Amino acid sequence: MKKRSAVASILLSSLLAACGGGSADGSATSSDAGSDGRASILKVLTPTTGPSPLPTTAPAPDILVRESFGMGPNSVRPAGGKGDLRAAYANATIAGFWVEWPGSKTMSWLSPPETGQSWRFCGTNPSPGELPSQLQGDESNGFLNAGCAFSQFIDLPVTQHPTALLPFTPPATAYSVSISAWPVAVEGAYVAVGLTSSSVLMSNFETVGDVWLSLRRPNAADTAGFYTLTYELRVNGRTGPLLATGQIADVTWNKLLISYDPVTQTMSASAGDVLLGQFPMRLAPKYAGFEGVGFADNFVIRKLASAVQ
Repeated sequence: MKKRSAVASILLSSLLAACGGGSADGSATSSDAGSDGRASILKVLTPTTGPSPLPTTAPAPDILVRESFGMGPNSVRPAGGKGDLRAAYANATIAGFWVEWPGSKTMSWLSPPETGQSWRFCGTNPSPGELPSQLQGDESNGFLNAGCAFSQFIDLPVTQHPTALLPFTPPATAYSVSISAWPVAVEGAYVAVGLTSSSVLMSNFETVGDVWLSLRRPNAADTAGFYTLTYELRVNGRTGPLLATGQIADVTWNKLLISYDPVTQTMSASAGDVLLGQFPMRLAPKYAGFEGVGFADNFVIRKLASAVQ
């Protein structure tokens, strides 16, 4: 029952967003409210002044980057070169918004634009193990009380996978990048976390990604079970070797994690509770992020105390 409830919560948010996500300026029209009683998106003003809702300290000492995808207590977040407060509402692209921590004009989300396939804000319940966030817990946008990100599919089977990236200067010590992922049950769809040296915003990982870890459904046509997911750990897009593959139980918010130690030049990864091994390689990525068609939450880059974990 918990599994079904969690899935329904995410789907409710995305379906409501798809049925009237508001205009580019964050406002909603009267047509956004359907006659079947679905909640309409509330009109959200976009102030250009006021205090930033982003945290001023890291949620934990070892956190280098954190994003909850919360839409803020007043449904606004800093974006653009000046950090003006702009409307953050369900179905708005995350492109241009400053990352939650450390938010700045040099640490803002790169993602495809508003039109077409893109990664967008959505509403859900907090992911398991998610750190507290002052951007979450607000219901003024008419949806659920925590944020997430989703990317929609347009053509079937899926052939294009939107990418969301953050500029990333790796530390001199070991670190990890992780996300909670849930791919949709559509042929060709996956959700992945990865490191890359390219700023391409469509199918980046699967074409030129340095290292990436994806989840997909082994049988996309089977929408009744949602019981298992197939993971794949790859390097150099799809041209490099497949380092690890297998299946894990689908718990809705499935944690994907890649770790790297620049001192020992060792990469390791895990999918859910499954450790995928350690692999020697040299990595010098310029971006970290996620890619695919489905849902994502709780993006974290963490400094590790010692070697790759």
